[in-house]
Amino acid sequence: MSLEIIRVNTFLFNFAFFVPLRALREKMGINFFIILCTMFLVSCGAKEQPVLFSVWGTNQTLYGMNREAAEGFLDFSKPKKLEYRFTAAPLASSVMEPVSFEIEYSFGGSSAMTDAPAAAGNTQLVLEIAGHSWILPHAFDGTVFHYAVPFTQADTFTIVLTGNAAKNNSVRFRIHSIGFTGRWFGFYRRQDASHSHLYLSPFVSRQPGGTWVIDPPANFDVPAGFFPSLSAGLLPGNETSITAGNRRFIASSHLTQLNVPAEVIAHNATSSFAVSGDRAASFRLVYTTIPPFPEPISADPGLVLTWPLETWRDSRYEVFRWESFPSLLIFDFADYAVQDRMLKRLAFFVEKTGFRGRLSSDAEIGHLHGWNAHDYCAEDLARFFQTARNVRFPLLAEERELERILLNTGIIRELGGEIQGGEGGIISVTREAPEYLRFRFMAHEGYHGLYFVDEDFRTFSRNRWQQFPAEAKRFMVSYFNFQQYDTSDEFILIKEFASHILQQSVSQAGHYFGQTLPSRLENTWRKADLPDKDESSGAWPVLAAAFTREAESFSGYVGRRWGIAAGRVHLVTVRQP
Repeated sequence: MSLEIIRVNTFLFNFAFFVPLRALREKMGINFFIILCTMFLVSCGAKEQPVLFSVWGTNQTLYGMNREAAEGFLDFSKPKKLEYRFTAAPLASSVMEPVSFEIEYSFGGSSAMTDAPAAAGNTQLVLEIAGHSWILPHAFDGTVFHYAVPFTQADTFTIVLTGNAAKNNSVRFRIHSIGFTGRWFGFYRRQDASHSHLYLSPFVSRQPGGTWVIDPPANFDVPAGFFPSLSAGLLPGNETSITAGNRRFIASSHLTQLNVPAEVIAHNATSSFAVSGDRAASFRLVYTTIPPFPEPISADPGLVLTWPLETWRDSRYEVFRWESFPSLLIFDFADYAVQDRMLKRLAFFVEKTGFRGRLSSDAEIGHLHGWNAHDYCAEDLARFFQTARNVRFPLLAEERELERILLNTGIIRELGGEIQGGEGGIISVTREAPEYLRFRFMAHEGYHGLYFVDEDFRTFSRNRWQQFPAEAKRFMVSYFNFQQYDTSDEFILIKEFASHILQQSVSQAGHYFGQTLPSRLENTWRKADLPDKDESSGAWPVLAAAFTREAESFSGYVGRRWGIAAGRVHLVTVRQP
C-alpha cells in the first residue's frame, strides 16, 4: 500500500466520522459508497508485516506481504504465493565475497507423514529470486532442509507452489529461517537432538558409479581473488579421491576428511569437481582468498610434496601448517642455498658435535655441510633466538624472517622480554632434492615432528631403544657420530633412531641398515663397531634382521596411532594423468 493511499484512507475515515452519513451521501452521491467499501476492503485486506522466522546475515528487516508469508507457512490445500521484501538491499555494497542465499525449511502438518508424498501430488515449490528460479528439494520424513543458492543483490523474493496437490491434503511447508552466507555448493548433513538437517545446493549431481560432481556454471562467477576450496567428509571404506582438473587427490583409508586447499588449485582451468568412491558422506565447495605470505597454509604433507610451484606465494620458499598436527610447520625451499641461509646455523647450534649451544659465524661454518632437510622443536628454536638476542648476533635476513614466522604462529613466544618455547616445531625439505629423496626426507623429518609433539611416541621410541640388541645399538651410535650428531644428548639420539627406522618402508629396512649404511663405515676406523659381515652377500645379516624387526614394530605403532606407515607420513596422495 503506497503512502498516498494511506493518506487518502486516513482522510476518509476522519471525514466519515464527523460528517453525518445522509449529508455526506447527498453531497458525494453513490461514489461515496464505492469509496467507502474500497476503503474497508483495503484496510481489512493483506498487509505486509515483519516476518516471524529468523533472518540472519543482514541488518535489513524482511517483510512478508501477507500473514502466511510473515509466518512462513504455506498450506498445500490452500496454496498462496509467499512474497517477501527487504527494507533495502540486504547486503552492503562493500561486500565483495561471493554469497549464497540459504533457506531453512521443513514439511509437516499431515496426520501421517508417510502419506504426505501422495497428498503432495505432483507439486513443486519454486524459489524465485534475482531473476532465477530454483526448485526446492523436498522429503516428508521430518528432515530440515538448508538450501543454498548463489545470490546476487535483490531485495525481493517469492515462493510459489506449482502443480496439483491431492484434495483434502494437510501438508504444510514451513520456513524456519533465511540468511546469507559465504557461497558454497555441495551437500552435507548435521544431526541435532530432534532433527536431521540436510544442507544442499544446486549444481550437484550423482553420476553412474556413485561419483558426486559439483559443476556451477560460469554465469555465477566469483570476484577476482576468490578461489574454490574443496572438502569431503569420508566414511570408513576403500579408496576415495577428489578430482580437480588433471589432478587426483587420493585419501588413505584412515582419513575422515579430505581437504583440497584453494591454493593448490588456484590456477586450475576447470570449474567442475568430483569425489569418487563410496565413502563420501559430504562434498563441499567454498570460495576463499589466498592468505598473505608467510601465513602458513594448512595442508597434508602429501600435498606439500607435489604442490605446484607456480602457486607458491614466494619464489624462495613456501610455508605450510601440517593439517593433522597444526603446531608443526613445514618449510619447502626452492634449493639448498635458500634453506641454508635460514636453517644451517640452527643445525650447528642444536645438533652438531662441537658447535652445540653457540652461534657460529658464516666464516666458520660456510664450508661445512649442514643438513639436506631439517627439524627443530619449539624449545631449541627459542634458545637459538634468545641467545642471538643476548649476544646481539648479526643474524641473516632469512633467520629474522623465521623468527617472525615462529612468533606469529606461537611456536616461540615473547614473555617478559624473553623468548620462550611455545608449542610444536618446524621441519623442512627442498625442491632441489630428487623426488624419491623428497619423499624420504619428508618421512624422516615428519617423524621428528611427531616426536616433538607426542609424548607417547617418545615413550615408545625410548622403550624400543632400550631393548634394541647391543650389536645393532653400537652400530647405530657409531653411525650417528659419523654423521656429526651429538649422541651424548639422549633426546637427539632416540629421535634420530626413530626417524631413521621410519624413513623408508619396512621392506627396504633390511637392505638400508644391513648394507647401505654399514658400508659407509667399512673403510673407516669405525669398522670395529660393525658386526660380522657375510662376504658372499656383501651384507651384515645381524643388522638387517634387527632393523627389520624394529621397522615392523615402529610401522605397526604409527599405523595404529595415525594411519601412517614406515616411509610415509602423508594421508593424501596426489596423482596426475
